[in-house]
Parts: sequence; structure tokens; C-alpha cells
Amino acid sequence: MKKKLEGDMSQEVQINVGGTLFITKWSTLHKHRNTLLGSLSTTSEFYSKKKQYFYFDRNPDYFNIILDFYRNGHIHFPTHVCGWIWKQELQFWRIPETEISECCYPTYVKYDKNRAVTEYIKNAFIVYTAEYQTKAVSCLTGITQRIWLFLEEPTSSLAARIFGVIYILVVVLSAITPMLVTYPDIREHIVDINVLVYVMTMKGLNLWINTENPKEVMFVTTKMPDWLQNLDLFIMIFFSFEQLLRFISCPRKLHFFKDWLNVLDVLLFIAMWVRYGISHHREKILESLDLLIIYAVCYSVVVFRLLRFFRITRQYSALRILLMSVRASLKELSLLIITVMVFILLFSNLIYFAELREPSTFPNMLTGLWWSVVTMTTVGYGDVVPHSVLGCLVGSICAMSGLLILAMPIAVIAGKFNDLYEKNAEREDFIKLHQQNEIAENQIQPWEKIKSMKKDGISNEDGLRIVDLSMGQE
Repeated sequence: MKKKLEGDMSQEVQINVGGTLFITKWSTLHKHRNTLLGSLSTTSEFYSKKKQYFYFDRNPDYFNIILDFYRNGHIHFPTHVCGWIWKQELQFWRIPETEISECCYPTYVKYDKNRAVTEYIKNAFIVYTAEYQTKAVSCLTGITQRIWLFLEEPTSSLAARIFGVIYILVVVLSAITPMLVTYPDIREHIVDINVLVYVMTMKGLNLWINTENPKEVMFVTTKMPDWLQNLDLFIMIFFSFEQLLRFISCPRKLHFFKDWLNVLDVLLFIAMWVRYGISHHREKILESLDLLIIYAVCYSVVVFRLLRFFRITRQYSALRILLMSVRASLKELSLLIITVMVFILLFSNLIYFAELREPSTFPNMLTGLWWSVVTMTTVGYGDVVPHSVLGCLVGSICAMSGLLILAMPIAVIAGKFNDLYEKNAEREDFIKLHQQNEIAENQIQPWEKIKSMKKDGISNEDGLRIVDLSMGQE
């Protein structure tokens, strides 16, 4: 029988797929001998000698597509079927992915792309608590786990949500405080500038203050009011205590420093307390310009406390998706930066030579470099402008180029944000559906439980205490 089947290529062969009988010819199947159907014989595990056909326990609705591959030479997929199904079918029938037609290949790979995006979003929303759950939880470990969830996952409890709101308010206060410090009407006057200069001179100290600069005069002749100092101290203590608790309760200490926000917290912690210590030595600041520079650097670094706002991204998934979109578009952003730099250098050269005959404009190419930056970014300060006709022409081309170069990467980032946002919305709906189903299963009516227990032969005589919660009776 085997020789007969292999010898006569025009002979029909019967294939039963999931209860549906398909009939084709051996010559059709042998067009692709490296596939499962192309390598069939009567000795195959799928062949039934009694019924004389090949049986495959697969979905018959998809087999017509597989069979058409042997007839037409290409795989064409219907768009309404999930790509995962076709991936499984191709693997089972041993058909290589290179046989997929070009028109249907995007439908096939869309599944892999969607899966990769879903996994990317899923991994971004993971809270690292697995270390607590892999072994017996002691009392101390349980407390640290609760603290970690309280600080790291704002949606874990009502108390965590309330703390999230308080955290946002403190972050906002930490951003407002440096602004109030620079407002003259809020600061308290302590000494006149002439008196300060006289006292410092009598002590034989060099005063670095420029008396013609009102900002420098304000800082040395006034001080922060007590209520503002106390508010600033409260903010420092709040963030320091929160940072220490977050580190102590973290299940993986090494992983803790892989988060850029935690590294920023460490830098802010150092800068805050160095600035606080220097601020209590006012006379040394007046006589040492180096100490003032250290104080100013620490103060400017402390302003980055506002970046702690990104910690609430776990509470607002849309904000996290925005950050993920920027991260996923790093290649496009790098290309944007390189392209902008190339064009900036190009136009700085062009504008210099275009304005070469103008004595009052663009004395060097570095000035042209600054002009190219503000022109391509459409800022246009107007501090440096071309005067010649050729210079204005170069400026017009520079501005138009900036619009085109900046617009393209922004569209890519917006597209990725839209894709991630939609996938995350679908993921949250899927999770919500399973949570509602789980809640519904846990809220079975008491009488249904009693009926189920009686049906299984369980009663009060079996030593069980059945309580009718709806009636309040046992």
C-alpha cells in the first residue's frame, strides 16, 4: 500500500482534521516535502490503517488555509483570527514563516508586537514583593512588607492612597519654598549693607559682595523668616525619613539603587543637609566665596526635589505610560539630537559667511551657533539677527528646517504613547474583569453553600458548624 501511495502521485489521500474529512492528492502535498503533510506516509503515527485516512486533532476551520498553501504556494491569513493561533498552526504543520505572503505578514507579526508591548507594560507595573512571599514571613518581615507596599504602591490600601496625596502636597511645597526664599517682601531685614561692609572691614575680612547687585545685597542683609525656616526643615525631615524607610523596607537592596529616583533621593539627601549645615554659619559664607558656591550648588540641587513627583506614576498609570513612551523612543530622540546638531553646525557656518560683509553682526561662528539653536527651535530671542538679504534667506531656511526636523520624531513618540496607552487600557480592563469574577465567586450566597454541603452529604452531624448569615441564626 505504501508503494502504491508513493508511486501514484495523482491518487487521492484522505485527511481527517477534527472530524471533518478533507480529500486532496499526493502530488499536491509533495510540493513541500519538508512540512508535516509533505512527509506523510502509511507508517506515520497519524495514519489509521483501519479507516485508511490520516487523522489530526486540530481545528478544521483553519485547515483549509493550510491546504491552500500546498495548492497556491503561499500562506494567506484571514484578518479576524488571532496571530497566536496561526503561530501554533504553522509550528504544528512544520511550515516555515518565510512561506507567509507579504500582504499577510503584518497580520502575523502583529501578535508578536502586541505581546511584546503587553509584556513591557506588565513588567513596568511589577512591585517587587516576591522576596517576601518565597519563604515563611516573620513578624518583622511582615511589617517591612507592609511599609514597602505603603510607600511603593499607592493603590495597595486606603492609607497608601492618603499618603500619596500628602506626598504630592509636600512635593508641591518643596517647589514653592525656594521661590518664597527669593522674594524680598517675605524676607526679614537684619542689617544695612553699609553697616555690614563697615563691620567686615573692621574685622579685617574681605567681603565678596558686589554692592551694586541688588540680589546679592538682599541675601546678605536679610534672612528667611522663622516660619519659612521651620517649613523647610519639616520638608527635609519628611523626605529624609521617607527615604530611610523606603531603603530599610526594600526587599532587594541592590535593586533599590537601580532606580534613578532612589539615586536622586540620595543626592538630594546629601545636598539638603549640607546646605542646612552651611546656612548656620552666616559669617563664614560672607567671607568665603568658595563656601558660597558650595551653598549655591547644594541649593540648586535641592530644587530637583520636584522630580519626586514622578513617584506617583504608580498611582496614575497614564503618567507612567508617558514616561515609558519617552523611554521606548530613545532611538528616535537620539536621532533627533544628532540631526539637530548637524544642521546647527551647518547653518552656523552658512550664516557667518552670509553676513561676512556686515560689520555689526556675527563676529564669529560661535555666535552663529547660538543663533542656529534659537532659530531651529523656533524660540527666536532676537538678540542676534541677520541684516543682509542673503542672511535673511539662510535664516528662513534654518527656521523651516527646524520645523520639519522637530515635527517628525514628535509624531513617532505620540504614536508610541497612543499604542502603549491603548494596550494598558485593555490590560486594566482585563485585570478588572478577572477581579470582578473573583469577587463574585467569593460572594456566594450562604444558602447556596448550605445546599452544596447538604448535597455532598455534609451536615451538623459531621461536626461542622453551619451558620445562616442571612438570618443571623445557626
